[in-house]
Amino acid sequence: KFIPNLYGYCSVGVMMDFMPEGNMHDYIKGARISARESKSGNSINESEKILRPVDRLKIAIHIATSVADLHGDDESMPSFFHNDICCHQYLFQDGLFKLNDFNYAKAILVKHGGQSSKQGKELCLRSSFGMRLWKGRSLEEHQKSLNPSDPSGYRPDKIDVWMMGNVIYIILTDLYTFEFPKPLSTKEATAELVAGRRSAYPGHIANSTDPAYVAIKKALDMCWTQDWRERPSAREVSNYLMRKLREITGEK
Repeated sequence: KFIPNLYGYCSVGVMMDFMPEGNMHDYIKGARISARESKSGNSINESEKILRPVDRLKIAIHIATSVADLHGDDESMPSFFHNDICCHQYLFQDGLFKLNDFNYAKAILVKHGGQSSKQGKELCLRSSFGMRLWKGRSLEEHQKSLNPSDPSGYRPDKIDVWMMGNVIYIILTDLYTFEFPKPLSTKEATAELVAGRRSAYPGHIANSTDPAYVAIKKALDMCWTQDWRERPSAREVSNYLMRKLREITGEK
């Protein structure tokens, strides 16, 4: 439901559903342009250009559930990781944002005979993800950039969860990570992340008691857990957000 139908592929070419309704980045650009027009005195109706908090919560569910669906049903043994989660990768179709663009995705390898599961299987950790470092990458990659010789490995699905949080932050705030209160360079963002600091919220979100905003901020705390071993799975984040949406709307 949250991943487009794929019918075939060859090298980097993929045959999939026709999805002409744009992507999440298109929405974000529109929201940011609307915000600038509002500040300049344009008389555009605010309610027509800004999503309600509960609608942002619904989109956060799209983001988390799509990643959870890619990882698979077994949270202890995820099958694949995306490796390039950002707002450009979510296409809009039939009222849903769906995760797309799997050219950097990889299978998560398993070694048999491990002691960390009842099945005697253990996920192989990765110490490198082969991607250019920028502010939207994971904490672990920023840490690694400061100490390239560190042999530590990480569960690839937990890298996806961190980047998933970056996209949820953008949907919550209409801001990119480490853009507020002033834009930071990648090097400056690395220093902030390694020190345990996160992208700040604008005042209207930081001080809000709206239950949808509170739920999304809690989900971000889950995604951005400093120790990847303690970081929840994408499915746990998705289930949490879905539970909160049902509490807010009364829907089943």
